[in-house]
Amino acid sequence: MLRTINEVLEAVIKFAENDDNIRGLVLQGSTVNDNVKEDIFSDLDPLFYVKDTSLFTSNDEWFSLFGSPILFFKDSFKEYSDLDESYTRLIIYEDTFKIDFGFAPLSHIKHANDMPLYKVVIDKDNCIPLPQTTKEDRFYVKSESEETYNKALSEFYFDTSYVVKSLYRNELFFTKFMFNILQEKIEALLNIYLSINYEEKVNPGSKGRYYERYLDKKTWDMLLKTYSDANILNNIKALLSSIDLVHYLGTYIAKHLKYDFPEKMHQDTLEYLKKTIKLVKEKHNI
Repeated sequence: MLRTINEVLEAVIKFAENDDNIRGLVLQGSTVNDNVKEDIFSDLDPLFYVKDTSLFTSNDEWFSLFGSPILFFKDSFKEYSDLDESYTRLIIYEDTFKIDFGFAPLSHIKHANDMPLYKVVIDKDNCIPLPQTTKEDRFYVKSESEETYNKALSEFYFDTSYVVKSLYRNELFFTKFMFNILQEKIEALLNIYLSINYEEKVNPGSKGRYYERYLDKKTWDMLLKTYSDANILNNIKALLSSIDLVHYLGTYIAKHLKYDFPEKMHQDTLEYLKKTIKLVKEKHNI
C-alpha cells in the first residue's frame, strides 16, 4: 500500500531528530509550494545539513530505513567553489514512493536562501536562515528582452530545416531530437506569452509542466498539434503546426511588448518548407 507524504515525512523527521550528525532539516520541492496539488506521485525532497556527509555517502544501508528500495540514483554537486560538495540520493521504494534525499555540509547553511523555496523543519543549532519568501514568486516567468525574443525566433526558424532534412532521410530518432530543440524555443515564447497575460505573476513549472493550467484553450490546442507519432506525414503536420504556433506567439508578443516580429523570416521559412516538404513526400510516396 502506498504511504502518504505525511507518513513518510514523520519517518524522515524522526530519522533527523535521532541522529546527532544531522543538525538541520529543510524541505524543498512541490511539498512546500501551496499552489501545487498533491497526488499519488507527489514525493519528498528533504535536505539534511550534517556535520559529516561521508556517514551517509559511504554506504547505502540507511536507504532501507524508509522502505524497500528498488531504484536509486547518486550524484554530487560542487555548488560553491570555496565549500565542500553536497550530495543527492534519489530513491524509489517498492510501494512506488520516491524520496529525493539531499545532504549538505554545515558550511552550506549560510546559503540556504539560494534555494527558490524551502521550509525549515528542524534546526538544532538555531542557525538556518528563515526563507526570504514562502511563495513561488522566484519561479515567475518574466518578459524577456527583444534580443532574447529574436534569438528564440531565429533559432526556431533555422532549425526547422533539420527536421525536414531528417524526414527526407528517414532518420526518425534525429527528427524527434530536433523537434525537442524546436520545443525549447516554443517554451521560451510560451513563457513570455504567459508573463504578458499574467503580468509576470505566474509559475508554469519546470519545462512547462503547468502549461495546461495557465494557457488559454486556443493556445493549448495549438500546442497539442505540435506533437506527433512516428508517421512521416504526421511529423510534417506537427512541423507546420509548430510554425503556426510560433507565428501566433511571436506576433502576439511583438504587439504587446512593442517588438518587431520578423515576418520576412517567417515567410521565407514557409517557402523553404513548401519546397522541401514536397521533396519528402515525393521520396516517401505520400
